[in-house]
Amino acid sequence: MEKIKMYSLLKIKIQDIIKSDYHLSIDDDSKKKYQIKLPESLLFQQLNIVRGHDSKLINEFIFVEAKRNKDREDKLIKLLRDGFTCNDKKYIRYGKSPSQGKDGITTFIQEEFYRELTERSKLGLEIEKCVISKYESYRSLIFSSCHIVNEDLPNIVIVDEYEKLIPNQKIRCAEVKEFEQVDKNTGESKKYKNRVIVEDTTNISISPFDGFGLHTKEISTLLRNAVSEKCESILFQIRMPFMKGVTIEFNFKDYLKNELKVDKITDVFGKVHNVDDIDCLWNTTMWKGYSYFKKEYGDNGWIKYIESVNKYGYKLGVSKYNHYKDELKLYSRMNFQYLQCLDLLNSKYVDKYKKHDFDYDILDESNHGKIINLAKYSTNLIENIVNGDKLYALKFLGIHNTGNLDEITSNYEKAILINDAMLDDISVKKMLKRRINKTIDMMKYGKIYVKGYYHTVVGDIIGYLEFCANKTVKGCLKKEQFLAKTLPLGKVASMRSPLVDASEVNIVDLIENEFINKWFSHFQDHDVVMINMYDLTMQQQGGMDMDGDTILLTDNDIVIKSKIKLPIVVDMEDKKGADPETYDTENIIKYELNSRDNRIGEITNIATSILNHYTENPKWKKINEDNIAMLRLYQGKEIDFLKTGFRWHMTKNLSKYKDKLPHFLLYNYPNKMKRYKKIKEINKSLENEDKINTDSFNSPTPLNELCEYICQWERKKLKMNNSVKNSQKLLTNNSLELNDKRIIRKISSVYTEFTEKLRECDEDNINELYVEYGDKLNALKNETQSLPTDDFINYCIKTAYRSMGIDKSLCWYLFGDEMINNLKNNSTITKELKIVECDENDTDGKEFLGRYYKFVGAEVDVE
Repeated sequence: MEKIKMYSLLKIKIQDIIKSDYHLSIDDDSKKKYQIKLPESLLFQQLNIVRGHDSKLINEFIFVEAKRNKDREDKLIKLLRDGFTCNDKKYIRYGKSPSQGKDGITTFIQEEFYRELTERSKLGLEIEKCVISKYESYRSLIFSSCHIVNEDLPNIVIVDEYEKLIPNQKIRCAEVKEFEQVDKNTGESKKYKNRVIVEDTTNISISPFDGFGLHTKEISTLLRNAVSEKCESILFQIRMPFMKGVTIEFNFKDYLKNELKVDKITDVFGKVHNVDDIDCLWNTTMWKGYSYFKKEYGDNGWIKYIESVNKYGYKLGVSKYNHYKDELKLYSRMNFQYLQCLDLLNSKYVDKYKKHDFDYDILDESNHGKIINLAKYSTNLIENIVNGDKLYALKFLGIHNTGNLDEITSNYEKAILINDAMLDDISVKKMLKRRINKTIDMMKYGKIYVKGYYHTVVGDIIGYLEFCANKTVKGCLKKEQFLAKTLPLGKVASMRSPLVDASEVNIVDLIENEFINKWFSHFQDHDVVMINMYDLTMQQQGGMDMDGDTILLTDNDIVIKSKIKLPIVVDMEDKKGADPETYDTENIIKYELNSRDNRIGEITNIATSILNHYTENPKWKKINEDNIAMLRLYQGKEIDFLKTGFRWHMTKNLSKYKDKLPHFLLYNYPNKMKRYKKIKEINKSLENEDKINTDSFNSPTPLNELCEYICQWERKKLKMNNSVKNSQKLLTNNSLELNDKRIIRKISSVYTEFTEKLRECDEDNINELYVEYGDKLNALKNETQSLPTDDFINYCIKTAYRSMGIDKSLCWYLFGDEMINNLKNNSTITKELKIVECDENDTDGKEFLGRYYKFVGAEVDVE
């Protein structure tokens, strides 16, 4: 894949702006601390047009991070209202995307560019009143990273949204009920209202084509060329101003003319178009500007929109695209959200817990339940790597082809390929061990492999074309049927994150027939799934739409048979949002203050706490079941909050669960795990009544069983070969005289100090530590100006490998390219090997994530 253009700009925390009294001064060296890289976008394209040239360094925008903090709210209001200066340039608030809102980030722009780029982001429309959260999220669609299609816009026809009723659906939903409570002290009766979960049978309205449209084969070629010469995609997520959605290739011209006998299409404004002239057949669920342009220009709304897009020089953008099966791993990781919503309970493990059976052997095959059997593929994979299999190690590191170093970004991985003796290098071995340990820790909280992978969702294309042609809308898929030409036909489980309630696990049939094979042959081996329009799949799977949402499809038998049957949870107020307000500074500030956080993780953790509180009490089972259903509704509101401006506030009854995590989940939070271990150690010396609460609990749930199993398996069955070799001679330029002990001592002092600091450093701050000690070595280089740069670098490499106790990661971070060059020159023999995919029956083949691979090649001398 061709690399997308990257740009650098500053991201600054509000604390730094406050400390400077809103007048920052940042020199070039300090900028490294704040600099971030971002891919190209329509916003950056517009900036290039306005300033008259392209530049990889963007000074005109600054991202300001200001997460929700009541103590700093007055400072944030001042910032939003008045802006700040940076290096004598005034910056004022420009906007933010929904993803920025979740991270508490707002984009500021140099004042001199504000008027022009704001007008361009609005396409010249002046908005007096709107739902600010929704309008701002639509206006900021140009912030999205994307490949720019530097061609004229295709001929796009916009049709209306289609909605239909699904009758007599048994669901669970929230209902507000009135309750009465008697004060124990006064005897006074008070009434209050609260939401409760109820079951109902009702008709549900769906929008089965929400977020997707169609394009011709020629447009696929156009979009592929913009992405990469190697791209074979048929589905693309597109971006334009006020435009967001997925477009998928289909021969709609032939289908409309030959099957539906239609040669003209009427758009949403009543204008008629010849089918042969249409390149893209999209709809108002993709065009977020429909209501604004219709209100301003009436039936000429689309014409005026295209005129504005062309006036300001916008192009079509591609933000995501589907992949061909050959590019994908055929196994994907599950997660704790998916696993805890399956029936994986092991009665033997429950009995062990209830009886406090300390002799219970969780590694004994006879004790293994469904979740451990599900995990065995992952544990076997790790065992192969730990046992020293080079092919498994290389595939684990993500190497596709050992003959093409240019495609590999990691110098550690390049080193292994140049000379496999580097597998025993202390730093390479640490890197591999670190990755293995991280993978094992992830397995402890549910990251285990199953066969299957994620697919991008589209609606029933035949039904869509029937709607466009003003025919009876029937579609080609029936209830509980999907079309995906990637997995075997038959039952599959479909899951989507974030998953809260067991009813969100969807079991469907993958089907084919003669009609489907005729019209959908181009779907073959593409990670695309078409869903039906006769059930509540969209509501069931997290309220998804088709503007780029993906779902995991797996045909794993354990997963399919572990489905828990419960009525689907449906939000009967999913259209509810904030009221329109005057689009002015004060209301924008109010919107900014209200949209600076993301509670999705908090809701998931509360659900996880409840789901892992094991009980056999029917009353508490029902309470927990209803609480989880309610949290599913909370999650839906939260996901849409930055667009709708409407969220539910967590009740105290549910909020109390957030600080008490099941034991397995500690492995997902290293700082919480450190605190847990520290408290456990302290508690050893305390009496029971004095013991400190660990804010963690254990229970015989499947995920705690998995965690215990992985811990025991790691301790008793994994034996890592810790023998290492010193690679100093391989990694140093041996033609240089590097014997100045004074220089070696000074470099060694920096490395020793770095090694000590590294032991205390959090993973999130490692790059800052590398920069800090890189600067120290650079200062040392400046003290020895008479020494050639190449000599100083090799002194640093030699010194790093003088002692096994010195951490060598700083050396690899700073001088990795030089080390690789030295390694090439010092390796007299290499195995010029390639990893190739082979047939399952090949005796030399080894299976890795669903595919079979082997080495081919021979030893050759390196000149």
